Amino acid sequence: MGKPVFKVNSTGPEYKASLRSRIIVGLILAAIIVPCLVIGGWAFFAAIAVFLAVAVFEMIQAPGKKFNWWVYLIAYLTTFGFVYWFVFKGNGAAYLESLKNGTEFTFSLEDYFSTLDISIIGVACTIGLYCLVAILDKDFGFDDVAYFVTFSVLLGLGFQSIYFLRYFPFYLASNTEFALYPWGGSTYGEVAKTGNFAFLSSTELILFAMIGGIFNDTFAYFGGVYFGKHPLNKRISPHKTIEGFLIGWGVATLALLAIGFSLAGTGYPITPFLDLNHWYYIVILAIAIPLFGDLGDLSFSMIKRHFGIKDFGNVLRGHGGVLDRIDSLVFVSVATAIFCVFIMNGWNFFL
Repeated sequence: MGKPVFKVNSTGPEYKASLRSRIIVGLILAAIIVPCLVIGGWAFFAAIAVFLAVAVFEMIQAPGKKFNWWVYLIAYLTTFGFVYWFVFKGNGAAYLESLKNGTEFTFSLEDYFSTLDISIIGVACTIGLYCLVAILDKDFGFDDVAYFVTFSVLLGLGFQSIYFLRYFPFYLASNTEFALYPWGGSTYGEVAKTGNFAFLSSTELILFAMIGGIFNDTFAYFGGVYFGKHPLNKRISPHKTIEGFLIGWGVATLALLAIGFSLAGTGYPITPFLDLNHWYYIVILAIAIPLFGDLGDLSFSMIKRHFGIKDFGNVLRGHGGVLDRIDSLVFVSVATAIFCVFIMNGWNFFL
C-alpha cells in the first residue's frame, strides 16, 4: 500500500492548552464587544476608543526602546486625532450652521460617515512633530520617525474605518438615492427610523466584514495546524502555511457568499447596493475580504519580525495584544470602507 495522500498533523498537549486559552479569551471578548456593537451609539464608540488606547500603547512599546513622555503624548494625540477628526469636523460645521440659521444643534455620531476623512493638515503636523523630536532627541532617529508616522496613520485609518462600517448605514438611510430603495417591504429610509434598524440591521455591514476576517483567521489557523506542510512566507511568518491560507480563504469566502446572498435573496440586503441586482459586488467582497485580512496579518507580522518580538502585547492571554487580534480587521475594514465609498459615488475616483 502507498502512503496516504492526505495526512493530518499530530498535536501535543501544549497545543490543547493554547487552544483552550484562546477559546476562553475569545468568548470573553465576544461578550464585551457584541453587546456594544449591537447597542451602537456611545457604547460602541467608547468600546472602540478603549481598544484604540491599548493599541497605541502597544505601538509605542513594539520597538523595545524607552521613549520620553512627549513621544507618548504625540502618539496618542495624532492617532486619536486621525480617528476622530471627522466627528469634530462634521459636528463643528453643523454647530456653526445652526448658529447662522438660528436652529438647534444636536451632537451626532452617525451623520457624517459618507466617506473616510484623514486630515492632510494632521498628517503634515504629525510628520513635523516626529521630525522635531528626532532633531531634539538623540535616541529618536529617522527609523522611529518613519515607524511612528506610518503606524499612527495606519491605526487612525483602520479604527476610523471600523466606525465607518458601523455607522455608514445611517448615512445611506438619509441619502435620497438609497433611502428610497425597497427593503423588506418598506424603504430603506423608513426602516432606518425603527429600533430594529438601529440595533440590528445597521450592524450587518460591520458583521459581514468581521465574520470574513474571523473565519479566515480561524480556519487558516486550524488548517495550518492540522494540514499545513508548505510555509507561506518563512521570512515574515514561519508558522503560516499555504494549506492554511487556502483553507481559511476558501471557508471565509463561502461563508460570506452564503450570508450575502441569503440576506439579499430575502429582500434584506446588507446595504442597498449589495442586492441581487448587484450580485457581483457580493462576490467581489466575499473573495477580497479574506485576502485583505491575510495582507493585514502578514503586514503586522512583518513589523513584529522587524523588532524581533513574538506579540505586540500580552493583555489578551493566548492571543497576544490588541494589535495581534485586530491586524487583519484593520486592513479588512479599510478595504471594505473604500469599496463602499466607491460604489456609493458611482466609481468616481476623482471625488
